[in-house]
Amino acid sequence: MVVVAEMNTHHFMFRGAGQTREDARSALLRAWTLHRNELLARYPERADSIPQADKMEDHFRIDYLEFEVGAGYRDGDRLL
Repeated sequence: MVVVAEMNTHHFMFRGAGQTREDARSALLRAWTLHRNELLARYPERADSIPQADKMEDHFRIDYLEFEVGAGYRDGDRLL
């Protein structure tokens, strides 16, 4: 099983992948943290307005896509 977590912010689509939802969520939030750190390096005055990873789900929904290894899909429906 491969799980992809997706979070669509106002400017970017963040994704994380893992074997479980928690693995995928964790990868996505680590990517968000790297992005946030890059922003704060340029705009340190925005620290209060750019949420930390543990607060992201207060602002944006995380959706999960689950795939079986070797299976084929069309629009989320498994074909084989």
